[in-house]
Amino acid sequence: MEVINDQNQNQNGYYNQNQYQQPYQNPYGYQQPNQNQMPPYPKPSNNLVWGILTTILCCLPFGIVSIVYASKVDSLWYSGRYLESKDAARKAGTWAIVSASIGLLFFIIYIVIVLLAAAKGISTGLTDYLDIY
Repeated sequence: MEVINDQNQNQNGYYNQNQYQQPYQNPYGYQQPNQNQMPPYPKPSNNLVWGILTTILCCLPFGIVSIVYASKVDSLWYSGRYLESKDAARKAGTWAIVSASIGLLFFIIYIVIVLLAAAKGISTGLTDYLDIY
C-alpha cells in the first residue's frame, strides 16, 4: 500500500488548519484589540457618579450629556480605543462641571430674587411658607 504524501498534511496526518482559515474581517470597521498589548496608560475615571449627581441636583440637560459620555468610557477602553476613551472621560467631566456651575448659578439667582422681593415686601412662596414678614 502506497502512502501519498500531500503537502497540506503534517507528519501526523492532519491537514494544516491555518492554510484554510480566512482572516477575520470586522464588518463594523474597527480592529479587535490585541489581547497581549498593554494599554499605554491606566484606564481613566468615567466620572459617572458626578454625571448622575449633577443630573439629579443641578441641571438636567447638561447632566444627561455627562452621563452619555461617561457610559462610553469603559466600552471604548475595553475595545482597545484608548484615546477615544480618554477623550470621552474628559468630556464627561467637563459636562458635569458645566452642569454643576449652571445649577449653582440658577440657585444664586433664585436666592437674590427672593431676598430682593422680601426686602421690598413682595410676597413670595418662600416668605409665605416660613411666615417671615
